[in-house]
Amino acid sequence: MFSEHLPAPILFHPLKHHLGYIKAFVERGTHAPEAELKAAFRTIGRSQLDLYIGALPAAQVAEEVLQFLKEHGLLQPDAYRRYIASSGAAHRVLPLSDASAWVLRWGVVPGRHVHIHPGRYARYTLRVKANVLKIALAAAITRKKNSEGTVIGTPFINEVRAKWLALPPVKDLDSSEGLVHILSLVE
Repeated sequence: MFSEHLPAPILFHPLKHHLGYIKAFVERGTHAPEAELKAAFRTIGRSQLDLYIGALPAAQVAEEVLQFLKEHGLLQPDAYRRYIASSGAAHRVLPLSDASAWVLRWGVVPGRHVHIHPGRYARYTLRVKANVLKIALAAAITRKKNSEGTVIGTPFINEVRAKWLALPPVKDLDSSEGLVHILSLVE
């Protein structure tokens, strides 16, 4: 899943990597069919991810990356591929106007060869386990559907884990690897 609303050739998955987009997704999610939400959660994957929590909207991130590529003659696929390959690491890191760092990789979606995501452990970036983000999203949407009156506790989180993600229960919230913090961010 990538954002088709961003200009080509940018390939970016804001549901995995952009807090502002995630907050808007939670708002829209209260009216979305359950099957659609579960499908969206699956696109987040199973590993760890880097989540940008800064103030730049996704469109501005894309625009700043595109501006850099245009200024350096790297917008065309061949020039961009050579630029990425010349790093010796299959990626480049680009600082943006807010001092955040964004990774540039080769994108595998046709017409979207500039794959971007926040830099690992960079400014305005949190490292998050994918399941923690998915649980936080499902919990935030459930709370909004219930007029936010639901108490965040182990029984509620275990209900969300089972219903939305088919995950086993946890003994307590302390063992859920930053879930309460991520939930506070996405709500």
